[in-house]
Amino acid sequence: MSENTDQNGQGSETEDVYSDCYSTFSQVTSTTINDIDQLPYDLNLRNVITLLGATVGGLLFGYDTGVISGVLINLKPSDLHRSILTDWNKEVITSSTSVGSFFGSIVAFPMADRYGRKLTLSICCVIFIIASFWMGLAMNLYWLIMGRFIVGLAVGIAAQCVPIYLTEISPAKIRGTILTLNSIAITGGQLIAYLMAFGFNYWGVNHSWRFLFILSSIPAILFILTLDFIPESPRWLIVQNRYKDALSVLKVIYPKATTYQLNVTLRKIVSDLNVIHKYQDRPQLNKVTLPHSRSNRNSVYDHLVTNIISHNRSVSFSNNTSNDLTPIQSGAENERHKKQRHKMEGRAKRALFVGCTLMFFQQITGFNAFMYYSPIIFQRFDSINDPLLPAIIVAATNFLFTFFALKFVDTWGRRSILLYTVWIMTTGLVLSTMGFARNDLTILVTSIIIFVAGYASGMGTVPWASVEFLPLNRRSFGASCISCTNWLTNTVVSMTFLTLLNNIGNEDSMLIFAMFTILAWLFVYFFYPEVKGLTLEEIGKVYENGIDVHYIYRNYY
Repeated sequence: MSENTDQNGQGSETEDVYSDCYSTFSQVTSTTINDIDQLPYDLNLRNVITLLGATVGGLLFGYDTGVISGVLINLKPSDLHRSILTDWNKEVITSSTSVGSFFGSIVAFPMADRYGRKLTLSICCVIFIIASFWMGLAMNLYWLIMGRFIVGLAVGIAAQCVPIYLTEISPAKIRGTILTLNSIAITGGQLIAYLMAFGFNYWGVNHSWRFLFILSSIPAILFILTLDFIPESPRWLIVQNRYKDALSVLKVIYPKATTYQLNVTLRKIVSDLNVIHKYQDRPQLNKVTLPHSRSNRNSVYDHLVTNIISHNRSVSFSNNTSNDLTPIQSGAENERHKKQRHKMEGRAKRALFVGCTLMFFQQITGFNAFMYYSPIIFQRFDSINDPLLPAIIVAATNFLFTFFALKFVDTWGRRSILLYTVWIMTTGLVLSTMGFARNDLTILVTSIIIFVAGYASGMGTVPWASVEFLPLNRRSFGASCISCTNWLTNTVVSMTFLTLLNNIGNEDSMLIFAMFTILAWLFVYFFYPEVKGLTLEEIGKVYENGIDVHYIYRNYY
């Protein structure tokens, strides 16, 4: 929170503490020995269950977006009491999930803030279960479209909430790696959907598309069964004034941390949040000056956390040299802050602009069109006995190269990975025009593999991590905006792809997507900042005055 100095040399508050929840306090703590984010991450059984449980939403997200390829190949018009299924019918069946996901992302914003990340994911899984049986038992086109829309609601909620949850339980130095786990779950779900469709085809199972839908309920059921082992986000608990619960969750996430380090972390988060409550009928906290010796600081921090828990209230820390702890006591100031609560500052707007624009490029470059319709594309080649085989190769490439991002995202950084891989997407798309022009299946499959490899290594993963740019009090709203951008663009692409191929041809369609990859690279070069290793609270400094693309290099390298 910024301060101005009056004539008496006293700090006076001039900035809305609700505005963005960033603080220069984290600039100091990010390099101290007591910074909990710099400790080795202990991957114990509890943390493994937490990460696996959180990524179930991504697995279902990937499965339900990838399964449509196998469904469209096996779905017969008679299954839906129709004489024919047109390309338009297939586009509507496919895109209805994206439409549902758009609205699901909107609904997820108030749910995640009001009910918490954990309960929101639980509701999401219940919707997955209902939708899976709805789609599997659909007897006509309209019921199938409605089922796809319902599962889209769950996909949208998962796409919004899972990155938030993973962001808020991840140590800073491996946050990119943990966020990439969600992308691995998504790509793994897509690959599983293709393999299951191929298996049903191989064994000649009648109405296999129904089983493909119903089987998607299994991971959601497993998530609900493991719910007791998955903790809530500590940052959300702090916003809800549940400090004792937040401290308990921090102990789970950082089992090797000392009590002193946990208390420092809790203090830092509370300081950066600057959450204000009226102190009606409550005793005021006395002003505490933090001593300089480590032994004394330990008792003061313990006393501070005890006070916070016992009074169940938030405090604000001034950023002066004495690190005083001073409560905000003015009722008039609280009223002013309430009126300004919904006003978003420029730095949050800039962060949201970057996140939404990058997500737009993720979808407009056409990857999901290949995931949805690749069997239909390959079905047009007479030399292919089973069009799902090259589609499986594409899905496997997507899955395997996501591990490239997992390995290098926190060492190379998000920006570097994008700059290195987006041009590979361009190369693959340009090469695919040769495959279509010559009707050469080998060139076409090779070019699509190149495109997908470049996509999975960067653009398929990094945009979902953009929620880390946003301050906590804007994170759910911003994640909804980013997710809505994804699904709105996805809807446009999936609803028009087959029509586009039929009207302007395969080669020109690929060139359009290639043009968007070039624009995406230029956007990353000029507007996408590097944030590897920065704490969530420190990232706000990147957007303090414009978009400081080279902030981390100038300050830490």
